[in-house]
Amino acid sequence: MRRSGDGSTPARLTVVASRRVGNAVQRNRAKRLLREAARLLQWRAGHDVVLVARAATTTSGLAAVGDDVARAAAALDAFEPAAAKVSP
Repeated sequence: MRRSGDGSTPARLTVVASRRVGNAVQRNRAKRLLREAARLLQWRAGHDVVLVARAATTTSGLAAVGDDVARAAAALDAFEPAAAKVSP
């Protein structure tokens, strides 16, 4: 993740999953989970976010993936913690 510009532009999100994650169905599931988890967070403006799916993402639920994304974003001070609403 990197901060771009002066912070006036909205946060941009990219989700990637390589073939190591699994077949096309598993890769798409992993990307859907990551996109939904990221959508539920209130990202600070001006951030470019790249989420990389791992094989374990395909067997995890939304709550676990959401917690992981929120924890990573909080470590980088990239979202408003009070606005996080990830739930199963």
